[in-house]
Amino acid sequence: MSKKRRKRKQNFKFKTAKGVEYEVVFRKPDRRFRAVGLCSDPSVSEQGQVPRVQISPYLTKQTELNTSIHEFAHAFFWDKSETEVAKFANALSRFLYTECGWRKIEK
Repeated sequence: MSKKRRKRKQNFKFKTAKGVEYEVVFRKPDRRFRAVGLCSDPSVSEQGQVPRVQISPYLTKQTELNTSIHEFAHAFFWDKSETEVAKFANALSRFLYTECGWRKIEK
């Protein structure tokens, strides 16, 4: 009896307003960055690499929402400071989670 092979799920991809395509990967960023999320420099696409947004899979639902918004903001607004991106992500994730009741649905 043959085993059924599961089709590997494709990682989510998106393009920024400047046309840079990013891939989202749920993987804990390298510990030397001391981060739960990481967004690669969009200029790596000019070197033939795919820029990535990495999000740790070991986060609470609220922290995952905040980290996702934070790293997507970096991808779209690479020139903004860490402080500006953090303030934006904190405000938006707090609104969506607390006021709108958005929650991740487990599959």
